[in-house]
Amino acid sequence: MSVFLAIVILSLNVGKSGGAIKPVVTFTPNWGNILYYDSVTLTCDVPSTVPEEPRTYHWYRNQTKIEGDQQNLHIIGSSVGRDRGDYQCQTIGGDISDPVFLDVTINYVILQRPPSVIYEGDPLTLRCHHVKDFNATNTNFYKDDQEIKSSESDSTFHIPNITRSQSGRYKCTKQIYSSNSSNVHGNSDESFISVKVYPVCRDSLVTCCLDKVHRQSVAHQDDADVKSIVSYSKLAQRIVLFLAGEKTF
Repeated sequence: MSVFLAIVILSLNVGKSGGAIKPVVTFTPNWGNILYYDSVTLTCDVPSTVPEEPRTYHWYRNQTKIEGDQQNLHIIGSSVGRDRGDYQCQTIGGDISDPVFLDVTINYVILQRPPSVIYEGDPLTLRCHHVKDFNATNTNFYKDDQEIKSSESDSTFHIPNITRSQSGRYKCTKQIYSSNSSNVHGNSDESFISVKVYPVCRDSLVTCCLDKVHRQSVAHQDDADVKSIVSYSKLAQRIVLFLAGEKTF
């Protein structure tokens, strides 16, 4: 069943149920860990009752307010001490988002993974990422010390619909080199991927619907049909909010 169809069916049962809708911090590119000097944009996604309504945003790192009053927070040339930590956002008078951790690492090679919790049925993409100004070849991925993929040029490993049995310890290696140095065999640290069952929602159906739509659109953001998925999710958000009495359609 498509994300859009599922959310519309759920929407028909919403009625006038209420519930606060938290903003959600998302990353572009969608990686929860980056290398030093990498750049990333954080976005405070807020289901809007009036799309054109101007908003003022507050950003926090490790529960301390930081500079920035726009929806996007740009981190250019990251550093471990300055940028590593838990990020949250909120709008004036609105709820604060749940924290999302950005890990900044000094290494030749890291295994990148999405910042969000991974649920059964989600697509999952891992990337074997290497330090800037180096070239790379011969990428290998491992799960629980067993090789699961080897490629000369492809640095990604994709699981279309992950299952709980695919939880485990993942890592990668690759050969990296530059014109001024000899080859280096780069090894990432291990990353434990824990696949969870989607929890029974304790909030209002409005909140649950919007959370599900948002999570699915973010999980698929690297797919070829990302534009249609995002478009559907925005329309579904409007339907849910309309049926909840929180928006004019």
